[in-house]
Amino acid sequence: MKSIFTLLTICMASFAYAQPSQYFMPPVDDDLIATAREVFAVTLDGDTVRGRMTGSLMMGGQIRSLNIKDDDGNKYKFKAAEVKVVGVKATNFMNRTSAMSAPNMPRLMDQDFKKIMNREWIIFDQALLPKKDKYALMQLLNPGFDSKIKVYINPNAGESAQIEVSGFSIQDGGDDTSYLVVKDGERAEIFKKKNYNDTALTELYTDCPDFEEAYSGERFWWSNFSEHVLFYDKLCD
Repeated sequence: MKSIFTLLTICMASFAYAQPSQYFMPPVDDDLIATAREVFAVTLDGDTVRGRMTGSLMMGGQIRSLNIKDDDGNKYKFKAAEVKVVGVKATNFMNRTSAMSAPNMPRLMDQDFKKIMNREWIIFDQALLPKKDKYALMQLLNPGFDSKIKVYINPNAGESAQIEVSGFSIQDGGDDTSYLVVKDGERAEIFKKKNYNDTALTELYTDCPDFEEAYSGERFWWSNFSEHVLFYDKLCD
C-alpha cells in the first residue's frame, strides 16, 4: 500500500500543470452565463433537456430559474428546485475573462491558462441554500475533485481590491473571505477565512485518518483551502 506522502506526491504530479497556488476554477460572470447559446439541464427525474438558454434569473453565481428552447422549438421553464445539474457550454470569451479574474497578480502569473481555456462546460449543481429552504443552482469551482466536497461562490463574501490590466478587472488582495461548501450532498454551509483553522478538521475534513496524518501539526491557512479540498478528495475513501 502506498504511503500517504507517496499519494500526496502523485496528487501533486497529476496537477503539476494545473493552478499551483489555486486549484479552484475561476467563475464566469452571470452576464456571460445568461447569454449561453448551448446548455443542458438534468431534471430530478433524470431527463436531459438540451438547447439554448432564452432567459434566466441569476444572482451572484447562482441560477434560481432558467428557460431553455431546444432545437425543435420546444420551450422549457425550470426552477432550481426542479433541476439537479445545469451545464453551460463555455465559449473562448467566457474562459478568457474567467482566466483574467485570478485573485491576485502573482496568482495570475501562476494560473494554468491552458486548463481554463480548454474548459468545455461550466457546471451548476442544485443545493439547498444555507439556513433557507430554498434551492439554487450554484457554479461549481472544483470540477474534477468534487466527489466528496463541492465548493461554490458565496455571493456575500468580501471582495478584494481590484486593478485594471488591459481593460480587464483583476482582483489584488487575496482570496475570497468565504465560500459555500456542500459535503456529501447535504445543505450548503458557509466556511469563512476567519475561523477556517478551527473548523477544518472538526467540521469539514472528518473521518479520514490519512488526511489528518498528512496535515498533522499544520495550521490550516485559508490560502491553502483549495489544496486541502483537492487532497481530501484524493486521499480519503
